[in-house]
Amino acid sequence: MTLSTLAEVMQSTKKSKGYVVGFVVQGWEDAKAFVEAASETNSNIVLQAGPTFRDNMPLEAIGKMFQILARNTSVKIGAHLDHGNDIEVCKEALDVGFTSVMFDGSRRSLNENIEETLKVCDLAKQYKASVEAELGFVGYKQIDQNRLTCPNEVQIFSETVPINALAISVGNTHLQTSHLAEIDYKLLAEIQKASKSPLVIHGGSGVSPMDRKKMSSEFNVSKFNIGTELRMTFGNSLRKYLMENLEVFDRFDIMEAVKKSIKNKAKLILESSK
Repeated sequence: MTLSTLAEVMQSTKKSKGYVVGFVVQGWEDAKAFVEAASETNSNIVLQAGPTFRDNMPLEAIGKMFQILARNTSVKIGAHLDHGNDIEVCKEALDVGFTSVMFDGSRRSLNENIEETLKVCDLAKQYKASVEAELGFVGYKQIDQNRLTCPNEVQIFSETVPINALAISVGNTHLQTSHLAEIDYKLLAEIQKASKSPLVIHGGSGVSPMDRKKMSSEFNVSKFNIGTELRMTFGNSLRKYLMENLEVFDRFDIMEAVKKSIKNKAKLILESSK
């Protein structure tokens, strides 16, 4: 199957009231593991290229990798630019085959965020691609850096900008190593009422599977971005394999063992998303 847009992938969850997993990719092995897990659980997913991954691998190579992986599966796979901070990187991603882009205007004023996101929406329309935006600010590790999403801003934004998904801040935080997020459900209900778009949670690794299910089934959260808990699986399985196999030095043998652990973890996450 060819790549699908973010809107197409999220559409598939409406009847089940489940959610799409946006897998944060760091290389070939984990991307392949995510797609294999998706195929084996019959789950539509999004492969996401964030800023750190883009620093390590050219967008053109990432785009081609995502296309090849999608071609060899029967489920829907989205190719998503995560945290694009300017229109130039969004255009570069669309030029090399990405099917959706996230324009991150969370550090800008509301008016600047609206103005720049409108430009990205106009650009994405030319490629028949989807756009995710963000209101509020989801911090990194330090919860006190978070700025909760304002429902009034959501309403203004929704009435002005034709986005396909909206990332929000309701107690979620990036790079959490355990399920410690305390979700503000009262705020989430107000945001849901104000938004015309499906909602997205960044920092999904910090949100418990029980909260993920509740947020998707009752509050229109359609995508959770999950990266940290899979990176932890990668690091822990790599460390364990090397300690138990001191004579092994071949990268392919090592990574095949690690990929298996990542796939199994991804399958558990996908099964809980339905």
